[in-house]
Amino acid sequence: MRVEVFTAVSAFQDLRAEWYQLLSQLPFQSVFFTPQWQETWWRHFGATRPLHLLTVRASDGTLQGLAPLMSSPGIDGTSRLELLGDLELCDYCDVLMVPAQQHAVGRALVEYLVDNAGDEMEVCLQNLSQHSSTRAVFQDYLLHRGLTVEVEQIETCPTVLLPPEWDAYLAVLRGKDRHELRRKLRRAEAAARLEYRVTSVAAQLDEDIDTFVALHRMSQQDDKQGFMTPEKEAFFRDMVRQFWPQGWVDLAFLYADGEPIATLCCFAYGSTYAAYNSGYHPAYAELSAGIVLFAERIRTAIRRGFTAFDFMRGNESYKYRFGARVAHLAPAYRCAGSPCSACIAVRWRLWEDVRRVA
Repeated sequence: MRVEVFTAVSAFQDLRAEWYQLLSQLPFQSVFFTPQWQETWWRHFGATRPLHLLTVRASDGTLQGLAPLMSSPGIDGTSRLELLGDLELCDYCDVLMVPAQQHAVGRALVEYLVDNAGDEMEVCLQNLSQHSSTRAVFQDYLLHRGLTVEVEQIETCPTVLLPPEWDAYLAVLRGKDRHELRRKLRRAEAAARLEYRVTSVAAQLDEDIDTFVALHRMSQQDDKQGFMTPEKEAFFRDMVRQFWPQGWVDLAFLYADGEPIATLCCFAYGSTYAAYNSGYHPAYAELSAGIVLFAERIRTAIRRGFTAFDFMRGNESYKYRFGARVAHLAPAYRCAGSPCSACIAVRWRLWEDVRRVA
């Protein structure tokens, strides 16, 4: 396996065709892994940091792995490499590896990173999903190079596995949760004239983005006040404008008597329908507007043939009332130490944040 590093932003475009070919072979598909997402995030938040896109190729030149990394100063001044993205906007990050070649790819990347480290090196592999093989593969080869591993649990992304019919979905909910969901739907339908709408024409997109941002800001609780900064709003608008024509993003709205009262930004990618962000009008809290719209989106995801509904990051209780579950997964690990071999004169640390996904 041959490792090559790309440091110019043009690599997102230059590697795009191969990147998608690699993505098509992964068992877990996510919009966060696409070159469009990575480039969009980079232009808004990463341009001041050195880019390190590492490709791993077989002897015939075919792309077998890709590690989108960037560098920044570490906590204690050491050199730090981390997966491209951040904890707030990028629910999933990963090293992309052809499944049949993941051990060869992992070994090649670890050897490259250790051999090219300075006096000290820290590598952060954050936001890996339960589907990722990265933590197991990298841990094996890091231990082989004499590094120690510490365990740490980080985050959850509750997910519902969807049956093919709405009634079958309701049947798997706990009795109390099923009763409460039906009660809230009936109460909302009795209290107002409800209408559901998803952005369907390009001419409406910018106005719908404005409505989404306004509802999102109105609904922010104390612990999330200020999340939609001007920088994040610019990123969100750019991302939606790029992904909507691809059919990867839905802006969904719930109206009550003609007034928009709730909104969801969802990703439709691969076999999973994912709720990325939301907002609601506090004046309509008694209608449970957010719950009503989530239910409509789950029903729509089932009708469109998706097999999972991902609520994404966060452990909010309402997600579990929709039937979401969290699997018992291998926790995150923190790897630190000095290689045993005297020929590697570096102290190398690696730590990983793993998001647990049902």
